Amino acid sequence: MLVDAMHNTNEWRYKLFSFMVNDVYSHSQYVYHSPMENESAECLTDAIGSFKFQNTMWEKIKVIVIDKDVGELGVLEKQFPGVRIILCHFHLKKYIRTEMVKSEYGGPSSFDRDQVEDAVYMMRLAASPEEYTKYLKYMYFLLDRAHLRDSAAIPEPVHPFLKYFIRNWDSMKERWALYARSDVPHLGNHTNNKLESLWGHISNILRADMALDECVDTLMFLQAVAEMEYSKKTMDVGQMRYDGADAELKKRPREVSPYAYRLIEQQ
Repeated sequence: MLVDAMHNTNEWRYKLFSFMVNDVYSHSQYVYHSPMENESAECLTDAIGSFKFQNTMWEKIKVIVIDKDVGELGVLEKQFPGVRIILCHFHLKKYIRTEMVKSEYGGPSSFDRDQVEDAVYMMRLAASPEEYTKYLKYMYFLLDRAHLRDSAAIPEPVHPFLKYFIRNWDSMKERWALYARSDVPHLGNHTNNKLESLWGHISNILRADMALDECVDTLMFLQAVAEMEYSKKTMDVGQMRYDGADAELKKRPREVSPYAYRLIEQQ
């Protein structure tokens, strides 16, 4: 499930808290919208309670993708016990870029931002904890000029940006590094960008000058159209074709999802 809050969707400046589900056939669909006065824990808890009441199958949720909002993260962990909550990779890149240009880190000439961003990119794609640590040590070299051997422990950071990264991102690396997602049924979803783009960029449809009732009416209309399209997609008869498959494998695309097919193919 993908979760995010959108801003500037009505004249009362209510935030639009939306949930989207993604199935094994890569079909995405909004399942819940809640205009909220703010993003406080109380409002989020009320919205989630309403969602769970309207969607009795919520206990089958395995993974939730969010951007990095600590308050939102805490509420979701409490309301969805046992569900893996992972961070959106797009927002990881966005937050890192935004933070690096701040004057408190010495300005744009104090370190090579492209190299630091590359180090974060390699940490994100790391296939194991050891590989992640290797690229973290590379960041130490870039910012603290520390030459750390493979066997060396990670020291306390010195550079202000490195301190920020260790405190805010390394501390929750299991939520964004790929090595920690190997056993997570995320179905290929590493961002929550589908939330905004599914209806042709919903932020361009819901405007800040809309009356609240107009915003709700528009959401209901868009949802009705989307549900008809979703029903058509899921009911259409079709099958996937895979080049190079043997006679036995050619039967499987008619019976299983693409994700299950890849597991069978490996065997």
